[in-house]
Amino acid sequence: MALEIEKIVNKHESALKKYRGLYILADFLATFLVLYALFVLFNMRDIFLMFPTFEPYTGAKYSILGFDIIFETLGLIVIDFVLSVILTAIRYFRAEKKDAITLMEEKYPVLKERMRTAYDNRDTDNIIVRDLIGGVIIDSKPVESSVFLNRKKLAKNALLTVFAVVVLAYVAQTGYQTTISPTDLNGIIEDLPFSGSDSDIVSVEENGGTSSDPQNNSELFGEPAVIVVEGRDVDLKIPPGAGQGFTSQEEGEQSNDSFIQSDMYNPEAIASQSYYENLPEGYRSVIQSYFEQLAEE
Repeated sequence: MALEIEKIVNKHESALKKYRGLYILADFLATFLVLYALFVLFNMRDIFLMFPTFEPYTGAKYSILGFDIIFETLGLIVIDFVLSVILTAIRYFRAEKKDAITLMEEKYPVLKERMRTAYDNRDTDNIIVRDLIGGVIIDSKPVESSVFLNRKKLAKNALLTVFAVVVLAYVAQTGYQTTISPTDLNGIIEDLPFSGSDSDIVSVEENGGTSSDPQNNSELFGEPAVIVVEGRDVDLKIPPGAGQGFTSQEEGEQSNDSFIQSDMYNPEAIASQSYYENLPEGYRSVIQSYFEQLAEE
């Protein structure tokens, strides 16, 4: 009797596992098609235009199973697949999972408490347990595994799947799409107060400088530097835009040296004759004539 009641429970448990797999498949398919229909309606393919990384691939075609699929469509399918897997897994792990014994007792009140008690004490050999197990086996013969199938859940997923297919067929036939696009988010982001385009932070002046709160400048440039010159602390302040170097705030001794202005250059001044002394005797007149001609020119 113990082996017989184990076979009954194991048979229904095996059927429940198949049904759960069918639920997961139907749930995944419905989620995938509904999400893809929404992606197509709301022009989600434009999301790849918002990222420079994907710009070289937009418009490219890939041959898969004899069909030419553009990069944007392939990307949407991948994103849709990942999201569908995540959502289906979340729903599956959060769903309540009942074992075969619990479902049998819910569907057949005559087995309530008796089925579980008989299964838990199947290894006990006494007249009371044998009588209980025998009665449970007789009462469980009418139980069919098909009664555990959740037809409402399958019907809901089937309805969603058909709806998504109809929408996709309509879009493919008419080309209808909404005017909403992910690129509309660019304008919304620019209008946000914290988008970084606020002119109150730093304003650029016409001459190329910047005007801002002095307190903000102190935070940017920190405390003035201090150096020691001849045993004394000298405060150095480097204002923004002043370039390299520094200027000491101490006034040095001014030099009152006077300068004598030189005479203006006389264009008619005659060249010195001393250069004649080093000229050869035979060529002095020729060289002198050559330089005089150059001076006249």
